[in-house]
Amino acid sequence: MRNIRNLLSLMNFKISHIFREGNVCADWLANKGSNLVDYEEIDILNLDLAFRGMLLLDKASLPYIRHG
Repeated sequence: MRNIRNLLSLMNFKISHIFREGNVCADWLANKGSNLVDYEEIDILNLDLAFRGMLLLDKASLPYIRHG
């Protein structure tokens, strides 16, 4: 931790927290990755429908509202 703090003191940076609702695409990818056993490549032409919807909403700058 001391080494990390020393390295960070040499940089100009800002750390902020974004709730999962603020970046649902990153949250979806993180959850998917945490459940993988082996490497899996994501095929952009064959995306999961839920993820595709999240990407389209993000691209349109619209909020994603979780249900359930």
